[in-house]
Amino acid sequence: MDFNGRVADAFPIPLLVAQTRNSLLSSFSNHRKCKNQSCSRLYVSIEDKNSVEDIVIEEDTEETKLYKEEIRVLCKERNLPFEKIKNCRDLGATASSPIVAGRIFRTGRLGDATEADQKILLEGLGITTMVDLRSPTELRDDDALMADIFRGFTDLVWIENGRRRDGCLKELKPGVSPVEKSRKSRFKKGGDDDVVSAEEEMCDVGCDDPQTVPAGRSLTKSGDRKERHFVSLMNEFKYVRGTVTKVRKRDIAKAIIKAPGAFLSKRIWNSLKEPFITEINSGGLIMLNDLLLRFGAPGIKYVLDLCAESDRHPVAFYCTAGKDRTGIITAIILSVCGAKLEDIVEDYSLSANVYAEMNDHKAMVGALSQRNLDAKTFLGAPPEVMADTLLAMKENYGGVEGYCDWIGFGPERREKLRKALMEE
Repeated sequence: MDFNGRVADAFPIPLLVAQTRNSLLSSFSNHRKCKNQSCSRLYVSIEDKNSVEDIVIEEDTEETKLYKEEIRVLCKERNLPFEKIKNCRDLGATASSPIVAGRIFRTGRLGDATEADQKILLEGLGITTMVDLRSPTELRDDDALMADIFRGFTDLVWIENGRRRDGCLKELKPGVSPVEKSRKSRFKKGGDDDVVSAEEEMCDVGCDDPQTVPAGRSLTKSGDRKERHFVSLMNEFKYVRGTVTKVRKRDIAKAIIKAPGAFLSKRIWNSLKEPFITEINSGGLIMLNDLLLRFGAPGIKYVLDLCAESDRHPVAFYCTAGKDRTGIITAIILSVCGAKLEDIVEDYSLSANVYAEMNDHKAMVGALSQRNLDAKTFLGAPPEVMADTLLAMKENYGGVEGYCDWIGFGPERREKLRKALMEE
């Protein structure tokens, strides 16, 4: 697939439902089923611009069952055999991926690792760089944030400094949590109107702090030390701010724009959040991915920069379930390295059952208040979500390559990433 300026022939998109698709596919036509009639999903191919009227949607219960069985088999084949760590796969194991095996891994949170898991991850795989994509709120609520698996790793917090800037890093002292201050402050304050979010406190340190260094200076690893980088791609404020852009014409958006306190006061926010939750439920994972690509751009660039440094490998990056934020980073890396689109979508689909395996619905849609969110919308990993996300990137940025240009991860950096991951 050439994402830079054109849509290739036979751009197959797994399709289970038509919801949320019309706005993305309205400029394309000549849709047809996959030539491989043995597949359990329906596909469309995008070739010429026209309309979407000829999409045919068919749902067959037996085919759906077959699809789920295919996902189960693929998960068994590709997910690494950990006892507690969930959804861990080598990006080199993705079909059509040219990435060298053992170089970069996607996974769910690592703090749950058993002793056997730690041995596989640290000795077997030899992970030397971990990248934690979770929000400060998620970190604060993770009792295993400073678990044994992280001993021997130097912790660094990436601090955002505005879009198209590289931000800065603060190195933490051994044993110090990146949200230690948040835990103490939250305990002391307690009242709804006095609640100060973990997001605010973790970001209190700006890039003018003498203890921080420009992120670009720290891309090359210091000697043989192992590092864990905390890179918060999204938080609740970013999701709210992004959703405001979707509902700006509504009274509730006007009210919040006029009342900045809504972003700081739990009481005010709770009184106004219903329209936002409604909008988020309506937009689903595709809208959240769009917000992530827009508002998480600086962090995404930093993660890609880290992965482009060959002396940092093997690298493992993760969020709570290793599904959405991890899925976006995975899709970008696989695409830049030349994996086929349908295989990128398939890899995302393998995360479909991870929340059920984790038995942790509380972690759903990390960094968002979970109350009143539609579990059916957010707990799964339907293939059309990643397919439509890639289509949206085509529409909005000219494709994955265009998106990389937009965030400042240009051709030279992409070539460095390819060499780091693909050359023996």
